[in-house]
Amino acid sequence: MMVRCFEGRSLPEVMERVWQEWGEEALILYTQRRRGLWGRLRRLPPVRVWAARLPSSGAGEEWKRAALRLEENLEWLTATLWGSAPKALFPEEVHLLWRCGVDMETARALSPPSLAFRGGLRERIAQRFTVTEGVSPRTRLAALVGPTGVGKTTTVAKIAALERFHRRRRVALVTVDVFRIGAVQQLETYARLMGLPFFVATTAEEARRCAQRAKEVADLVLVDTIGRNPRRQEHLQSLWELVQAMEPQEVHLTLPANGNDADLHMAAQHFQLFRPTSLLFTKLDEAIRPGVMLNVVHRFPLPISYLTTGQEVPEDIEVATPERLAEWILSPVLEGMLSEKGHGA
Repeated sequence: MMVRCFEGRSLPEVMERVWQEWGEEALILYTQRRRGLWGRLRRLPPVRVWAARLPSSGAGEEWKRAALRLEENLEWLTATLWGSAPKALFPEEVHLLWRCGVDMETARALSPPSLAFRGGLRERIAQRFTVTEGVSPRTRLAALVGPTGVGKTTTVAKIAALERFHRRRRVALVTVDVFRIGAVQQLETYARLMGLPFFVATTAEEARRCAQRAKEVADLVLVDTIGRNPRRQEHLQSLWELVQAMEPQEVHLTLPANGNDADLHMAAQHFQLFRPTSLLFTKLDEAIRPGVMLNVVHRFPLPISYLTTGQEVPEDIEVATPERLAEWILSPVLEGMLSEKGHGA
């Protein structure tokens, strides 16, 4: 496995170089931003990204474990050399946070009030989150936006089921995802099973009319959108025109908890075009390092609406709470402790 450091002026610029040179064989290990006068005086590139190139035959479980170990060791090394280790945190907390996917910048924000303060890491993590308690009862139209493959269509169906059967609201579904094969049929099937009105729009004018008609027959309109590549600004702009035409009161930026830190940062940054009102994290059941959620919230301080934990509709969704988020962030370590106890017994 080859490891290399890429440098540049911005994270999107560096990530573009990584994908151009290594493509899908690239595995992002760590990202870092230079700060301080010394770097500016020497005119050093402010962004560094360490990436590994996996064998073309694919990465098996052994390669993945090796990459994670390498990432942890690399973070420890760079933190020491750059003097960026969060000094107010206890060593065991620092290592625990890294194992969960929390980066150095975010870890510093979790420092306790004083070195005499022992414990309360879960409480400190919970305090970093704000939540929305799901879709507001006053909201008439809410849209889900995000990159490709994050599970927006299934999540729209899950939210619709929650609102329809638990909150007893009249719900209608609208989709503008007419390009992905089977997307319309998938959401239409969910709508039929739940007895919900269903609308399809392909242009901004159609989207505006569909939103108006849906509001006439429902208390809440949920909009499913096509996934877009965050690096294709023209595609994001065309989708924004569709979403804006419906005048959503809520926009849920949907991101996968099993994504890597650099990709999530880039997606969250580019999707600010949609003026998201909240974050929604999917695929928590597949996340090896769920601490990336905390990294996103640290850089983009938005409340969190929902968490999804599987493919089942409507079971695998929950309204986010700070306590549950803290549990998920620490789940890799907690599961490891339980496993060790089980083997010890």
